[in-house]
Amino acid sequence: MKKQYYTMNGNDVSARSYNCPISFKFSVEMAREIKDKPYKKVIKFLDDVMDLKRHLPLKRYNRDVGHKKGDAVSGVKSGRYPVKVAKYFKKVLEMAKSNADYKGLDSEKKDLIVRGAVVSQGVKRFNFQTKGKRRVRRDQTTSIEIVLVQQGKFVAKAKETKKAEIKPELKAESKTETKKETVVQKDIDKKVLQKEKVEEHKKTLARENQKGSN
Repeated sequence: MKKQYYTMNGNDVSARSYNCPISFKFSVEMAREIKDKPYKKVIKFLDDVMDLKRHLPLKRYNRDVGHKKGDAVSGVKSGRYPVKVAKYFKKVLEMAKSNADYKGLDSEKKDLIVRGAVVSQGVKRFNFQTKGKRRVRRDQTTSIEIVLVQQGKFVAKAKETKKAEIKPELKAESKTETKKETVVQKDIDKKVLQKEKVEEHKKTLARENQKGSN
């Protein structure tokens, strides 16, 4: 998954992780479950899956999967506890949140939601068994892309505005300093030229006096 599936807007941030050693089927179900939900609720759901408190509902890949107790979740009762998938999804979500903080979005508010989540098949690696066995296992990997969006207007960071205010002042000061240096250098050059001209004039007068005396 080397391409980007979502076009980024002003309030969007994304994070990607390639070739994760997790189940592709469970990743598809997880991406469907967390889409269009608030960031904090998704993190809470992933923590509960890792603690085996809540199960991931399986709508598509639910063959030979038993039903869970209680009410139906997302319209189905079948589910599993993919702890490893939840760990990798939480890692990518935290990366996206750090990108939101760097961009200037207020990630502490409740309006930060998961705009989209896409998974795709990664690199397939061959894994050989030990002790000279000829059986070859083909391990499959999964790539993840998650996009977060903040509802409302985009607000830039205060640090960036301060830098923007300071930079013109620094540029103006540097320009004035360079102008002063150039003026001083020109004055020095003029004085040097005047001294050289005076010395040359003295030399020429001395030569003429020597010729007249001869």
